[in-house]
Amino acid sequence: MNDWVEKLRGRLGDGEAVPWFDPACGGIDARSLFLLEAPGQKSMGAEAELRRTGSGIISVDNDDQTAQNCWTLRAEAGLPYHESVHWNVVPWYLGTADRIAAPGRTEIQRAAPFLHEVITMMPALEVVIPMGRKAQAGWAAYLERYAPKLHTLPTWHPSPRVFASRPTARQEVLQTLREAARLLDAT
Repeated sequence: MNDWVEKLRGRLGDGEAVPWFDPACGGIDARSLFLLEAPGQKSMGAEAELRRTGSGIISVDNDDQTAQNCWTLRAEAGLPYHESVHWNVVPWYLGTADRIAAPGRTEIQRAAPFLHEVITMMPALEVVIPMGRKAQAGWAAYLERYAPKLHTLPTWHPSPRVFASRPTARQEVLQTLREAARLLDAT
């Protein structure tokens, strides 16, 4: 999958910073896809134009609370990391050196073919978990265009801001991930 990232970087040119897939994740053999909106600052490495000091990969091991929430909830739900991939509807960093930006409709539409390329690399994929409204909008746009036959389990974005503002959000995400584990256990 990281060969694909390298090729995508070349196709997009220097204007877009795309982090790597986590080598510890399920890769092409993954059965579940955690889909967020766009890479955060902690996933941007030193080679990015913005010269971030993050890991350079999309990983639940990144040093931020959203990654920690993903790690904890996935483990509590019983979804093995080696059977999962974490990725984004828009695979490149949005924003400036000082502030991340959320994807708009244009970015989501532009990114749909790239998401399709990711999905086609994962023949064992059964469950997609779009996390947050932007990821859900991106997944819906993707479904309209490509219509894969996958279980879709939308849920809240796992950011600390969402969990702080919606007291039931953490439990709802956990219930969604437990449903994903149940679906995967049933096959």
